[in-house]
Amino acid sequence: MQLSPNTSCDVTVLALIFIVTLSACKSTPQQIDLRARIAAAKTAQYCHSPRACFNPNILVVENGYDITIFVGDRPKHETVPADALAGYLVSLPMNAWPQGPTILITPSDDVIDGKAIERNLKEAQRICNSLSLNIDFRPGG
Repeated sequence: MQLSPNTSCDVTVLALIFIVTLSACKSTPQQIDLRARIAAAKTAQYCHSPRACFNPNILVVENGYDITIFVGDRPKHETVPADALAGYLVSLPMNAWPQGPTILITPSDDVIDGKAIERNLKEAQRICNSLSLNIDFRPGG
């Protein structure tokens, strides 16, 4: 079978359209919906007694966040830099969320650089909202 010059051009155009279509279909990173993951895990099963029923707490400090999670009724503290908060929250095991998709955020009242606290507080709220978490805000002091 012999192709005419126009047929060859048509095939080239179709190939280009196909390549452009495929590149447009590449998967883009989707927003992580931590709320949906927590709800699917039925995290209330991890709440065995009132003493063992605490969700993560974020204490906003000047250089990032001091996060407390509870393993049963035992607190576990981690210091997390501002740029690692989302990854840290997403990596927590589902038993860290016995009260569902809610997180406590409190700004530190031990402040030297108030602007850093304010910046980190806004970033923590933005990140928690982007993860579809309910925020329980408690002012410091």
